[in-house]
Amino acid sequence: MEAEYDEARAAGRQLSFAAGCLIAACREMPRHAEGRLALVHHVLALGLLVPVSFLQFACAIGLSSGQSGVYGVLAMVGTEDPYLANAQFGALPVLLALWLLLGAAHLRLAWALLDRDWTRVVQAGSLIAAAALTLLTMVGMLHLEAAFLGPVVGVMVIELIFVVAASRRHGCVSPEAALAHSAW
Repeated sequence: MEAEYDEARAAGRQLSFAAGCLIAACREMPRHAEGRLALVHHVLALGLLVPVSFLQFACAIGLSSGQSGVYGVLAMVGTEDPYLANAQFGALPVLLALWLLLGAAHLRLAWALLDRDWTRVVQAGSLIAAAALTLLTMVGMLHLEAAFLGPVVGVMVIELIFVVAASRRHGCVSPEAALAHSAW
């Protein structure tokens, strides 16, 4: 391959040579189990985890549609129970931090999945579960509207199912990764 590259460089066609190599690699990837697994990991990370992370960030900073996230909570403060208004206002920074933590943890999970570092995948998944449960608990304790959390929890359950399936598939394709599955 180096000889072919040297010929392409001498002819001044390095970019076309690199593009041809990339196209050939893309055609060969689905033909091998490890290539299919890499494609599945990239689709899961870039197609599900990263967009969910950006949605978490959007909810945290108020860019989502409708009254959801922390700003939706801010709009509801004191409307149900005026005696809880001070507690609800006091909890808003913590709710914001939890929402931002969910977004960052989703990015970490995507990165760990692409690195195939299953220990970090478990750690990031545990962090997501802990932050989501804490968010649910705080919303419940403060008597805030929890309807906006339904889709969030649903997506997290779907993510968990896909990540566990990808992990199991990785163990089937790569026998040397069987030890990494002891965390599951």
